[in-house]
Amino acid sequence: MDFDTLAQDFPRLLDSGLSLELKSSPGAGKSEFVKDQVAALSKRDGEPWGLSTLFMATQTPSDLMGFGVPMRQDDGTYAMCWSKPAWMTCDDGTPMHAYKRGILFFDEWGQGESDVKRVSAELFLNKRCGPHFVPEGWSVVSASNRAGDRSGVTKNFDFIINRRMELEVDTTFPAWNNWAARKNIHPVIRAFAEQCAGEVFTGKVPDKQGPWLTPRSLVMAGKLLESISDDSERLRDDTQAMSYVSGMIGEGNAAQFFAMVRLGNEMPKYEEIVADPKGTKLSKKPDALLLVCHNLAARCREEDLEPVVDYVQRMPAEFTITFCRTAVHRMPGFVNTPSFHKWARANSSLMSAILMK
Repeated sequence: MDFDTLAQDFPRLLDSGLSLELKSSPGAGKSEFVKDQVAALSKRDGEPWGLSTLFMATQTPSDLMGFGVPMRQDDGTYAMCWSKPAWMTCDDGTPMHAYKRGILFFDEWGQGESDVKRVSAELFLNKRCGPHFVPEGWSVVSASNRAGDRSGVTKNFDFIINRRMELEVDTTFPAWNNWAARKNIHPVIRAFAEQCAGEVFTGKVPDKQGPWLTPRSLVMAGKLLESISDDSERLRDDTQAMSYVSGMIGEGNAAQFFAMVRLGNEMPKYEEIVADPKGTKLSKKPDALLLVCHNLAARCREEDLEPVVDYVQRMPAEFTITFCRTAVHRMPGFVNTPSFHKWARANSSLMSAILMK
Protein backbone atom coordinates (compact mmCIF):
# COMPACT_ATOMS: atom_id res chain seq x y z
CA MET A 1 0.00 0.00 0.00
CA ASP A 2 1.07 3.62 -0.42
CA PHE A 3 0.91 6.36 2.20
CA ASP A 4 -2.39 7.79 0.97
CA THR A 5 -4.02 4.36 1.31
CA LEU A 6 -2.53 3.87 4.77
CA ALA A 7 -3.68 7.33 5.87
CA GLN A 8 -7.32 6.34 5.32
CA ASP A 9 -7.19 3.70 8.08
CA PHE A 10 -4.27 4.92 10.17
CA PRO A 11 -6.42 6.72 12.78
CA ARG A 12 -8.54 3.59 13.26
CA LEU A 13 -5.45 1.44 13.59
CA LEU A 14 -4.22 3.67 16.39
CA ASP A 15 -7.66 3.76 18.00
CA SER A 16 -7.56 -0.05 18.15
CA GLY A 17 -4.65 0.10 20.58
CA LEU A 18 -2.32 -1.92 18.33
CA SER A 19 1.35 -1.08 17.97
CA LEU A 20 2.59 -0.70 14.40
CA GLU A 21 5.83 -0.96 12.47
CA LEU A 22 6.13 0.76 9.08
CA LYS A 23 8.71 -0.76 6.75
CA SER A 24 9.93 0.62 3.45
CA SER A 25 12.99 1.41 1.39
CA PRO A 26 15.21 4.29 2.58
CA GLY A 27 13.99 7.82 1.96
CA ALA A 28 10.38 6.85 1.33
CA GLY A 29 8.87 9.29 3.83
CA LYS A 30 7.90 7.21 6.86
CA SER A 31 9.00 9.79 9.44
CA GLU A 32 7.25 12.60 7.58
CA PHE A 33 4.10 10.50 7.38
CA VAL A 34 3.98 10.01 11.16
CA LYS A 35 4.45 13.74 11.78
CA ASP A 36 1.71 14.57 9.29
CA GLN A 37 -0.63 12.08 10.94
CA VAL A 38 -0.09 13.68 14.35
CA ALA A 39 -1.13 17.01 12.82
CA ALA A 40 -4.16 15.44 11.09
CA LEU A 41 -5.29 13.66 14.26
CA SER A 42 -4.92 16.85 16.27
CA LYS A 43 -7.25 18.49 13.77
CA ARG A 44 -9.65 15.54 13.87
CA ASP A 45 -9.94 15.55 17.66
CA GLY A 46 -9.93 19.30 18.13
CA GLU A 47 -7.03 19.07 20.59
CA PRO A 48 -3.31 18.51 20.08
CA TRP A 49 -1.72 15.09 19.97
CA GLY A 50 1.73 14.61 21.46
CA LEU A 51 4.71 13.16 19.61
CA SER A 52 7.77 11.65 21.23
CA THR A 53 10.44 10.58 18.74
CA LEU A 54 13.31 8.29 19.67
CA PHE A 55 16.05 7.44 17.17
CA MET A 56 16.70 3.83 18.06
CA ALA A 57 20.09 3.66 16.34
CA THR A 58 21.45 5.99 19.04
CA GLN A 59 19.87 4.32 22.07
CA THR A 60 21.15 1.97 24.76
CA PRO A 61 19.02 -0.20 27.05
CA SER A 62 19.45 2.35 29.85
CA ASP A 63 18.06 5.07 27.59
CA LEU A 64 14.78 3.16 27.36
CA MET A 65 14.66 1.85 30.91
CA GLY A 66 16.18 4.80 32.73
CA PHE A 67 19.19 4.67 35.04
CA GLY A 68 18.87 2.67 38.24
CA VAL A 69 19.86 4.41 41.48
CA PRO A 70 19.76 2.60 44.88
CA MET A 71 17.59 4.62 47.27
CA ARG A 72 17.31 4.04 51.01
CA GLN A 73 13.76 3.23 52.12
CA ASP A 74 12.01 4.10 55.40
CA ASP A 75 12.68 0.61 56.76
CA GLY A 76 16.40 0.96 56.16
CA THR A 77 16.54 -1.30 53.11
CA TYR A 78 17.56 -0.18 49.66
CA ALA A 79 15.42 -0.31 46.53
CA MET A 80 16.33 0.48 42.94
CA CYS A 81 14.71 3.67 41.65
CA TRP A 82 14.73 4.45 37.94
CA SER A 83 15.24 7.83 36.31
CA LYS A 84 12.68 9.06 33.79
CA PRO A 85 13.76 8.03 30.28
CA ALA A 86 13.89 10.51 27.41
CA TRP A 87 10.92 8.96 25.58
CA MET A 88 8.57 10.18 28.33
CA THR A 89 9.18 13.76 27.18
CA CYS A 90 7.65 14.91 23.86
CA ASP A 91 9.59 16.49 21.03
CA ASP A 92 8.34 19.91 22.13
CA GLY A 93 9.67 19.41 25.66
CA THR A 94 6.23 18.71 27.16
CA PRO A 95 5.73 15.67 29.41
CA MET A 96 3.79 12.85 27.77
CA HIS A 97 0.99 12.95 30.32
CA ALA A 98 0.13 16.51 29.26
CA TYR A 99 -1.54 15.08 26.14
CA LYS A 100 -4.60 12.81 26.09
CA ARG A 101 -3.48 11.15 22.86
CA GLY A 102 -0.13 10.85 21.16
CA ILE A 103 2.41 8.68 19.38
CA LEU A 104 5.61 7.26 20.81
CA PHE A 105 7.61 6.97 17.62
CA PHE A 106 10.66 4.72 17.35
CA ASP A 107 12.38 6.04 14.24
CA GLU A 108 15.04 3.85 12.63
CA TRP A 109 13.86 1.03 14.89
CA GLY A 110 15.43 -1.61 12.68
CA GLN A 111 18.86 -0.04 13.19
CA GLY A 112 18.67 -0.39 16.96
CA GLU A 113 21.06 -2.75 18.75
CA SER A 114 19.69 -6.17 19.65
CA ASP A 115 19.68 -5.44 23.39
CA VAL A 116 17.74 -2.22 22.78
CA LYS A 117 15.17 -4.08 20.71
CA ARG A 118 14.67 -6.60 23.51
CA VAL A 119 14.04 -3.81 26.01
CA SER A 120 11.53 -2.15 23.67
CA ALA A 121 9.46 -5.34 23.32
CA GLU A 122 7.36 -4.59 26.40
CA LEU A 123 6.49 -1.15 25.07
CA PHE A 124 4.99 -2.64 21.90
CA LEU A 125 2.74 -5.05 23.77
CA ASN A 126 1.99 -3.63 27.22
CA LYS A 127 2.92 0.03 26.67
CA ARG A 128 5.39 -0.08 29.54
CA CYS A 129 9.12 -0.43 30.12
CA GLY A 130 10.00 -1.56 33.62
CA PRO A 131 8.35 0.92 36.01
CA HIS A 132 7.53 3.40 33.23
CA PHE A 133 4.18 3.45 31.42
CA VAL A 134 3.09 5.02 28.16
CA PRO A 135 -0.01 7.11 29.06
CA GLU A 136 -3.40 5.65 28.23
CA GLY A 137 -4.55 6.86 24.83
CA TRP A 138 -1.05 6.86 23.38
CA SER A 139 0.15 4.55 20.58
CA VAL A 140 3.52 3.02 19.80
CA VAL A 141 4.68 3.26 16.17
CA SER A 142 8.07 2.29 14.76
CA ALA A 143 9.68 2.78 11.37
CA SER A 144 12.35 0.65 9.77
CA ASN A 145 14.08 -0.13 6.53
CA ARG A 146 14.27 -3.62 5.14
CA ALA A 147 17.06 -6.06 5.91
CA GLY A 148 18.33 -5.96 2.31
CA ASP A 149 18.56 -2.16 2.09
CA ARG A 150 22.15 -1.86 3.42
CA SER A 151 20.84 0.50 6.08
CA GLY A 152 22.34 -1.13 9.13
CA VAL A 153 19.23 -3.11 10.08
CA THR A 154 20.09 -5.50 12.89
CA LYS A 155 18.67 -8.88 13.84
CA ASN A 156 14.95 -9.02 14.50
CA PHE A 157 13.28 -11.29 17.04
CA ASP A 158 10.16 -13.36 16.54
CA PHE A 159 8.81 -12.59 19.99
CA ILE A 160 8.80 -8.88 19.07
CA ILE A 161 7.39 -9.44 15.57
CA ASN A 162 4.43 -11.19 17.18
CA ARG A 163 3.69 -8.18 19.40
CA ARG A 164 2.89 -5.58 16.73
CA MET A 165 1.48 -5.15 13.25
CA GLU A 166 4.06 -4.96 10.47
CA LEU A 167 3.10 -2.96 7.38
CA GLU A 168 5.05 -2.71 4.14
CA VAL A 169 4.59 0.75 2.65
CA ASP A 170 5.48 1.73 -0.91
CA THR A 171 5.95 5.26 -2.15
CA THR A 172 4.03 5.99 -5.36
CA PHE A 173 4.05 9.16 -7.39
CA PRO A 174 0.33 10.01 -6.90
CA ALA A 175 0.57 9.74 -3.11
CA TRP A 176 3.90 11.57 -3.03
CA ASN A 177 2.61 14.30 -5.34
CA ASN A 178 -0.36 14.92 -3.05
CA TRP A 179 2.08 15.35 -0.18
CA ALA A 180 4.38 17.53 -2.29
CA ALA A 181 1.49 19.82 -3.23
CA ARG A 182 0.60 20.35 0.43
CA LYS A 183 4.26 21.02 1.29
CA ASN A 184 4.83 23.42 -1.64
CA ILE A 185 7.66 21.34 -3.07
CA HIS A 186 9.17 23.11 -6.07
CA PRO A 187 7.29 22.41 -9.32
CA VAL A 188 10.47 21.34 -11.13
CA ILE A 189 10.94 18.64 -8.49
CA ARG A 190 7.36 17.43 -8.94
CA ALA A 191 7.55 17.46 -12.72
CA PHE A 192 10.82 15.51 -12.64
CA ALA A 193 9.35 13.02 -10.17
CA GLU A 194 6.38 12.42 -12.46
CA GLN A 195 8.46 12.12 -15.61
CA CYS A 196 11.03 9.82 -13.95
CA ALA A 197 8.73 8.01 -11.53
CA GLY A 198 10.32 4.68 -12.43
CA GLU A 199 13.67 5.88 -11.08
CA VAL A 200 12.45 8.00 -8.13
CA PHE A 201 10.01 5.46 -6.70
CA THR A 202 11.78 2.22 -7.54
CA GLY A 203 12.22 1.32 -3.86
CA LYS A 204 15.54 -0.39 -4.63
CA VAL A 205 19.01 0.30 -3.31
CA PRO A 206 21.62 0.52 -6.11
CA ASP A 207 24.21 -2.22 -6.44
CA LYS A 208 27.08 0.26 -6.08
CA GLN A 209 27.17 2.53 -3.05
CA GLY A 210 27.08 6.28 -3.54
CA PRO A 211 24.52 9.08 -3.79
CA TRP A 212 21.28 7.79 -5.27
CA LEU A 213 17.79 8.92 -6.07
CA THR A 214 14.97 8.53 -3.54
CA PRO A 215 11.99 10.78 -2.80
CA ARG A 216 13.93 12.13 0.18
CA SER A 217 17.18 12.85 -1.66
CA LEU A 218 15.25 14.46 -4.54
CA VAL A 219 13.41 16.84 -2.20
CA MET A 220 16.67 17.67 -0.40
CA ALA A 221 18.38 18.39 -3.73
CA GLY A 222 15.50 20.65 -4.74
CA LYS A 223 15.64 22.63 -1.50
CA LEU A 224 19.39 23.05 -1.92
CA LEU A 225 18.99 24.29 -5.48
CA GLU A 226 16.31 26.77 -4.40
CA SER A 227 18.55 28.10 -1.65
CA ILE A 228 21.44 28.85 -4.03
CA SER A 229 19.25 30.31 -6.80
CA ASP A 230 18.38 34.00 -7.01
CA ASP A 231 15.00 33.36 -8.63
CA SER A 232 12.75 30.51 -7.51
CA GLU A 233 11.28 30.29 -11.03
CA ARG A 234 14.70 30.24 -12.68
CA LEU A 235 16.83 27.68 -10.87
CA ARG A 236 20.60 27.62 -11.32
CA ASP A 237 21.82 25.18 -13.93
CA ASP A 238 25.55 25.86 -13.97
CA THR A 239 28.32 23.29 -13.53
CA GLN A 240 28.74 24.01 -9.83
CA ALA A 241 25.02 23.58 -9.12
CA MET A 242 25.07 20.29 -11.01
CA SER A 243 27.97 19.04 -8.90
CA TYR A 244 26.03 19.81 -5.72
CA VAL A 245 22.95 17.93 -6.92
CA SER A 246 25.10 15.04 -8.22
CA GLY A 247 26.38 14.65 -4.66
CA MET A 248 22.83 13.95 -3.53
CA ILE A 249 21.16 11.94 -6.31
CA GLY A 250 24.08 10.69 -8.43
CA GLU A 251 25.58 11.98 -11.69
CA GLY A 252 23.26 10.19 -14.12
CA ASN A 253 20.12 11.28 -12.31
CA ALA A 254 21.46 14.81 -11.97
CA ALA A 255 21.94 15.04 -15.74
CA GLN A 256 18.28 14.09 -16.26
CA PHE A 257 17.22 16.46 -13.52
CA PHE A 258 19.00 19.45 -15.01
CA ALA A 259 17.42 18.79 -18.38
CA MET A 260 14.13 19.48 -16.57
CA VAL A 261 15.62 22.53 -14.83
CA ARG A 262 16.74 24.01 -18.15
CA LEU A 263 13.33 23.31 -19.66
CA GLY A 264 11.70 25.10 -16.74
CA ASN A 265 13.93 28.12 -17.24
CA GLU A 266 12.66 28.41 -20.83
CA MET A 267 8.99 28.37 -19.89
CA PRO A 268 6.87 31.53 -19.52
CA LYS A 269 6.84 32.94 -16.01
CA TYR A 270 3.74 32.91 -13.84
CA GLU A 271 3.21 36.67 -14.13
CA GLU A 272 3.30 36.49 -17.93
CA ILE A 273 0.62 33.80 -18.02
CA VAL A 274 -1.64 35.70 -15.62
CA ALA A 275 -1.25 38.91 -17.61
CA ASP A 276 -2.05 37.32 -20.98
CA PRO A 277 -3.41 33.75 -20.66
CA LYS A 278 -4.66 33.57 -24.26
CA GLY A 279 -1.61 35.10 -25.90
CA THR A 280 1.27 33.66 -23.87
CA LYS A 281 3.25 31.00 -25.71
CA LEU A 282 2.08 27.42 -25.16
CA SER A 283 4.64 24.70 -25.76
CA LYS A 284 3.80 21.59 -27.76
CA LYS A 285 6.30 19.42 -25.84
CA PRO A 286 4.63 17.08 -23.30
CA ASP A 287 7.40 17.45 -20.72
CA ALA A 288 7.20 21.23 -20.99
CA LEU A 289 3.42 21.21 -20.54
CA LEU A 290 3.82 18.92 -17.54
CA LEU A 291 6.24 21.33 -15.94
CA VAL A 292 4.02 24.35 -16.61
CA CYS A 293 1.08 22.57 -15.00
CA HIS A 294 3.05 21.84 -11.84
CA ASN A 295 4.38 25.40 -11.80
CA LEU A 296 0.92 26.94 -12.10
CA ALA A 297 -0.57 24.57 -9.50
CA ALA A 298 2.21 25.51 -7.08
CA ARG A 299 1.98 29.27 -7.56
CA CYS A 300 -1.61 30.14 -8.42
CA ARG A 301 -3.48 32.48 -6.10
CA GLU A 302 -7.24 32.63 -5.78
CA GLU A 303 -7.40 36.04 -7.41
CA ASP A 304 -5.47 34.67 -10.42
CA LEU A 305 -7.45 31.49 -10.93
CA GLU A 306 -9.52 32.75 -13.86
CA PRO A 307 -6.57 33.61 -16.15
CA VAL A 308 -4.63 30.53 -14.97
CA VAL A 309 -7.57 28.24 -15.81
CA ASP A 310 -7.98 30.01 -19.16
CA TYR A 311 -4.35 29.20 -19.97
CA VAL A 312 -4.56 25.59 -18.81
CA GLN A 313 -7.69 25.00 -20.88
CA ARG A 314 -5.57 25.50 -23.99
CA MET A 315 -3.71 22.27 -23.13
CA PRO A 316 -4.74 18.69 -23.85
CA ALA A 317 -7.10 17.18 -21.26
CA GLU A 318 -4.48 15.03 -19.47
CA PHE A 319 -2.51 18.14 -18.50
CA THR A 320 -5.64 19.88 -17.28
CA ILE A 321 -6.16 16.92 -14.95
CA THR A 322 -2.59 17.22 -13.66
CA PHE A 323 -3.03 20.91 -12.93
CA CYS A 324 -6.41 20.64 -11.23
CA ARG A 325 -5.60 17.56 -9.15
CA THR A 326 -2.38 19.13 -7.88
CA ALA A 327 -3.97 22.51 -7.26
CA VAL A 328 -6.85 20.94 -5.30
CA HIS A 329 -4.43 19.20 -2.93
CA ARG A 330 -2.55 22.43 -2.36
CA MET A 331 -5.69 24.61 -2.11
CA PRO A 332 -8.77 22.52 -1.23
CA GLY A 333 -10.89 25.66 -1.53
CA PHE A 334 -10.10 25.75 -5.25
CA VAL A 335 -13.16 23.57 -5.95
CA ASN A 336 -15.43 26.25 -4.46
CA THR A 337 -14.26 29.09 -6.70
CA PRO A 338 -16.29 30.44 -9.65
CA SER A 339 -13.38 29.66 -12.00
CA PHE A 340 -13.42 25.99 -11.09
CA HIS A 341 -17.24 25.80 -11.31
CA LYS A 342 -17.09 27.33 -14.76
CA TRP A 343 -14.45 24.87 -15.90
CA ALA A 344 -16.28 21.92 -14.28
CA ARG A 345 -19.50 22.68 -16.14
CA ALA A 346 -17.62 22.64 -19.43
CA ASN A 347 -15.59 19.52 -18.59
CA SER A 348 -17.86 17.34 -16.50
CA SER A 349 -16.43 14.14 -17.95
CA LEU A 350 -13.03 14.90 -16.37
CA MET A 351 -14.31 15.71 -12.90
CA SER A 352 -14.07 12.19 -11.46
CA ALA A 353 -10.45 11.86 -12.62
CA ILE A 354 -9.49 15.23 -11.15
CA LEU A 355 -11.03 14.63 -7.75
CA MET A 356 -9.49 11.18 -7.32
CA LYS A 357 -7.01 10.89 -4.45
